[in-house]
Amino acid sequence: MDLKEAVEIGFISGLFLTSVSSFTDWTQTQCIFCGMEKYVKHYFDFKNAGLFMLLAFIGLIVILALILVISRFQSDYRKKYNVQEYIVSEMKARKKKPYILIESFYELVFSSTSVLFFLALYYIIDARMPNVSDLWESYKDIILLLFICLSVLMTNYMDRFLVRLGNIDNSRKASIRLVSCIYIILILMYIRFIYEDTNYNELIIYFVSLAIGRFIFFDFTVEDFTKTLEGVVGNLPLLLLMVIYSGLMCWVGFRTKFLLTSNGVIISILIAHCFMDISIFVLEKTRLLRLFL
Repeated sequence: MDLKEAVEIGFISGLFLTSVSSFTDWTQTQCIFCGMEKYVKHYFDFKNAGLFMLLAFIGLIVILALILVISRFQSDYRKKYNVQEYIVSEMKARKKKPYILIESFYELVFSSTSVLFFLALYYIIDARMPNVSDLWESYKDIILLLFICLSVLMTNYMDRFLVRLGNIDNSRKASIRLVSCIYIILILMYIRFIYEDTNYNELIIYFVSLAIGRFIFFDFTVEDFTKTLEGVVGNLPLLLLMVIYSGLMCWVGFRTKFLLTSNGVIISILIAHCFMDISIFVLEKTRLLRLFL
């Protein structure tokens, strides 16, 4: 074999290997889109999605009814045992408090959905897009940090344009978003230990670090720590209601096979939260809640 033949064989072999690699990448991409099409058809089936939407709407009404009952009980208790203080300082607050509690719950749902959206995107890139694995391994930590920042912007957008939350201030929003971080940790731990998925270990550590960082930072004081702790403790009842609401949604969804594990548990949990968001949007735009406030 002379030099010319060797060069020709090397060129043809290289071209063949390149073609095989390109075809493999194309096939993987086609498989991803075929899988997406299957899931889109499943989740947009009117009958199944309609029933799940009804569940989300009924669940939201029950949760908000519990919030109204708790708010009324607290107001009546203060009125009974501290009449003068109630008359002087809480006459207007009593009317406003149900709105504050309800909007706080909305904020918790929106914030959790925003974080779950980018965690689902993180999962898709990590588990379903092998073509970018080398680049992903190098920059995934930075991308995760970017996703967290974008989730804050997404939450702000939902607060203003999906449902305008005008009765809670920035301080309360900050406390609720910290509670949302704790809620996300519970979800990740659920996936990690129930489904035995070790891929979520790093995410759990990351969010635990974020939560701790809200309590202990470079120049924190005891007053800062106490104020942050009070904000979390004060919103724990909302966290409990959120766990009940989303837990019911996910339990029914997985049991009826509307929510699938094959597309990733984190994506199915995100879908459940999207239905919760739509329920809030519909309830607010129809102003049905105003009949009871």
